[in-house]
Amino acid sequence: MRVGNAKRYLRQKGQWIGGQPPYGLKVDPETKKLVHDPETAVYACLIADEALSGKALVHVARLLNTHGVESPRGGEWNSSSVMQLLCAPAFAGLMPLTECTEAADGTRKYSSKVVPYRDPETLDTVSIGEGIITVGERELIIRQLESRTFPLAGKRHGHKQGTSLLTGIARCGLGGSRMSKAGTSYACASNRMGRGCGGVSVRVESLDVHVTQAFLTRLPALGPEDPLLAAIADRWVKKEDPEVFAKRDAIDAEIQEEEARLADLEEARYVRGEFNGADAVDRYNRLAGRLRGRIDGLRADLASLPTPAVDLTPLLDGVLLREAWEADDVTGRRERLRLAIDRVEVSKGRVGVRFDGDERCRIAWAESAGRELREHPGTLPAVRVRLAPALRCARW
Repeated sequence: MRVGNAKRYLRQKGQWIGGQPPYGLKVDPETKKLVHDPETAVYACLIADEALSGKALVHVARLLNTHGVESPRGGEWNSSSVMQLLCAPAFAGLMPLTECTEAADGTRKYSSKVVPYRDPETLDTVSIGEGIITVGERELIIRQLESRTFPLAGKRHGHKQGTSLLTGIARCGLGGSRMSKAGTSYACASNRMGRGCGGVSVRVESLDVHVTQAFLTRLPALGPEDPLLAAIADRWVKKEDPEVFAKRDAIDAEIQEEEARLADLEEARYVRGEFNGADAVDRYNRLAGRLRGRIDGLRADLASLPTPAVDLTPLLDGVLLREAWEADDVTGRRERLRLAIDRVEVSKGRVGVRFDGDERCRIAWAESAGRELREHPGTLPAVRVRLAPALRCARW
């Protein structure tokens, strides 16, 4: 109990409570706060600069190893050690806290996830001293890493690019599993791995032709108020210049996090009954007020961000779109499809019956932007759409 109280006190004071600080930082013996380590801070700044410029983690690790820079444990760097460093809260000057779950008997099981510590009275993060990067830069790096990787079996792996047009887009209509190329057909991955799905298969050429025709026909026919237009514009900007949306995504994530804390706080009072008595209610009102104020401030910050503009003429002009499609390779065509299509669900066919795309396929067109505006009418559009005057006049 005494150890726990001492750690809570040190955390609230913003003092390092023990363990090895992140690479590039050391503990000041007088203040017990983190300061730059003159021997390693220059390399830590290099790691941060390379990551912020969009370089792959394996590239950063290879650069350090090539120049003989040892990792914190004395060996070589790898992508995992670089990612762990960049995501560490203390690397951005924030007090860290290892997440844990408490069992019914009161014992705690700690996970490997480390998050910024928040003062239980104010719910604010606590500074631990100097950081190699800022809090905003940490959020940007995390968003970049999440955009280029996906979770699988508890580990993170880079996206593998397929050789077929609808790799990652085609889905089995029975179980929702991804479909991949097997010979001349797309086949349900779960069925191929014996996971119990009845399995759907369809000829690659037939499905590719159907989806291509639907894509090349739908886009030039879009009207100015079509939600799909906003979704395409949003994805176009993110693909062409992902940094434009990095700050917006970071603020969105903070808003969701604060709203989740507010919901948990309200549940603690009104459902779990954890705030009993006048003093407890006053404390609840202070905490809830801070959270609501922070949410309002974040929404104001979001509204103040400039709205990027995007010219969709190359996508919405039927002639230009077909010319670009014919000139692209499979990867380029797939990227164009992803601007407008979330997935293509394929149902099971009948033996001896010719493929009918309208009957067997359901194309899920991108609608995230439109849904967001419908659910939150006060939300500002993330992208301002521009069209060539000639195209605008000819169609609208």
